[in-house]
Amino acid sequence: MQLRSRQRLGLLFLAGAALVTSACGTSPGPPQDTAPPPDTASPSSPAPGEPRVSRVLTWLRMGPTGEGTPLWYDPLKDGDCGDEQLLASRAQPVPRAGALLCEAATTNDAELWRQGEEALAAVPAPAGCWEEETVAGLQRLVEFHRRAPEAVPELRVPDGTACPLVLEGLLSPLAPGVEGLEIPVSTCGGAPVFLQGNLEWVPPEGIRAVSVGAAVVPVQQGNGSLFFRAPPSDVAGPVPVTVTDADWPVGGQGYLVYQVPAAACPDPPPVPAPAPAPTAAPTP
Repeated sequence: MQLRSRQRLGLLFLAGAALVTSACGTSPGPPQDTAPPPDTASPSSPAPGEPRVSRVLTWLRMGPTGEGTPLWYDPLKDGDCGDEQLLASRAQPVPRAGALLCEAATTNDAELWRQGEEALAAVPAPAGCWEEETVAGLQRLVEFHRRAPEAVPELRVPDGTACPLVLEGLLSPLAPGVEGLEIPVSTCGGAPVFLQGNLEWVPPEGIRAVSVGAAVVPVQQGNGSLFFRAPPSDVAGPVPVTVTDADWPVGGQGYLVYQVPAAACPDPPPVPAPAPAPTAAPTP
């Protein structure tokens, strides 16, 4: 997943600005002809013999955002410390710690860092994947600040999702009233089968194909949902369905239960004849 600019957490830019302001009182040194090489440039240069502190900090992964996602998660992930949903959730332990540390990172205020660390230490066992991801990210932020209090980290949004993606069910309009991990379809094939689960919440272009038995079938988009066309089958019975081509791992498995229809399968549409090749114009 490519890092988008809004996910780089602008919350730390003001801390960097504070460093620049504090440096304005000193006399500038002689101008440098060349910038320092990338492997030595750092806001916190270690003393001789001390290990160099990495500026890269792994932050929060996307949820994905959908049903059940805490309203405070995306604002915190995006560094929007003043978001109403984040501030309104401060009665809960995890968003309280997140809001305090978000503001501390913005201002580099020692008292806010202290309060944020205390709030994070008081968080009970995380309830669910969003809280687990948030607590882990906040712990990394606190550890970075302890190692280099004046350094501004370069935040990296990792690949993957905070909550595992799972195929939770199948649904077809040709089998009304039936949904779940097993649905009936005709051996003739062609039935639209919609995918259900939190994989519906990720960018749809990231889910590309499913495997139906040995057949690889492309996933399409329709009415805001992901679906595929059931391939025909020579035999009746259950055939497993899994997501096999996606930008993220997708767990779960469903089944198409093939049934022989009462009527014969319709003939496939005829293959159009190839267009005749254009004839060359006569030479004058």
